[in-house]
Amino acid sequence: MGPTRSVRLPLAVDRWFADRLDRDRERSPSEVLVALVHGGLRLREGYMAIHRRVLEHYVSTGQRDVYAAYTRCLLDTFGADYVAHLEKWLAADGIDVGVVRADALT
Repeated sequence: MGPTRSVRLPLAVDRWFADRLDRDRERSPSEVLVALVHGGLRLREGYMAIHRRVLEHYVSTGQRDVYAAYTRCLLDTFGADYVAHLEKWLAADGIDVGVVRADALT
């Protein structure tokens, strides 16, 4: 039998959770989930749109350092594909992330 996947979680979160379990083998799944909840992760409808709006705000206000810090948190929590998706979404809406990203993540 292979791994069981929750059909209630978005696939990206499911993959992230599986990755965390692989990295922290000494911790139980319950411990990891409790840490997520206490750490501020909210598995609710629309969380990606919330992150997108926050990033748009940092772009529109030119807050390079804050954009970089927020993006690093998203990278750590959700992975590079998640951040790339958000930035492609912004670009599709005509928002140039290059103005804050150019040196922000180096």
